Amino acid sequence: MKYIFTALPLILLLACGNSEEQVFRPDPIPLIAQDTAFVYVTGGVFLTSDGDTVEISDFYLGRYEVSNRLYCYLADENALELPPDPEFSGMNRYLFECPDYPVVNVSVREAAAAAAVLGGRLPTRSEWEYAASLGVSGDVAGQYPWGSLNPEDAEYPANFLAGDEWETRGIDGYLWTAPVDSFPLTNSGFACQAGNVAEWTYSPLDSVLAVCGGAWLSPGDEITVDAVRYLAPGDRARHVGFRILLPGT
Repeated sequence: MKYIFTALPLILLLACGNSEEQVFRPDPIPLIAQDTAFVYVTGGVFLTSDGDTVEISDFYLGRYEVSNRLYCYLADENALELPPDPEFSGMNRYLFECPDYPVVNVSVREAAAAAAVLGGRLPTRSEWEYAASLGVSGDVAGQYPWGSLNPEDAEYPANFLAGDEWETRGIDGYLWTAPVDSFPLTNSGFACQAGNVAEWTYSPLDSVLAVCGGAWLSPGDEITVDAVRYLAPGDRARHVGFRILLPGT
């Protein structure tokens, strides 16, 4: 497995706005190496959880979900609107004061525009599922990126609705989202492909789009490789973020 680290210039996040409204921008938050760490994925023929056989080309995929820090950079570069605060209790000013946490409340259009700053895009559902299932043997349906053990038996390697109850969701260590590097990497070098935030995928022919992998509010059986929900392109949700794909050639 190969890794690539993309060097990006640091930026100043400046105050901006008009005569009616001022949008707060914090002091500069320098990017760190994990923000632009990508894992090289060798393509191949893949049997999806839906039973379709697809040809996957080589690509690079973000080792981590896009962090608040990275999104601030990408949004500034592409003049994108900053997402609304998710209003997690105890996590005030989430976008600015939790830079290592995954960005949420971003529409798929905004996510795609942010990815384009790096020359990337969002993965298709098949590409996402392929990367998440690397190293998993047999049918991927119902399995996790680490294999067939449920999260409890695997000693909580993901951020999810632990105990399948709202009141016990903190058993994995987090009530809401977790920093993007909080849990062990998969054998293929990815973090949080199960839980934390569900991730946008994109297909130009679809009127609704798949979000994959489940999230911090998903029960254990909904953070599997084939776990999927559907949202409209303009939707935002405080449990949905994204990961960036770069072309392999």
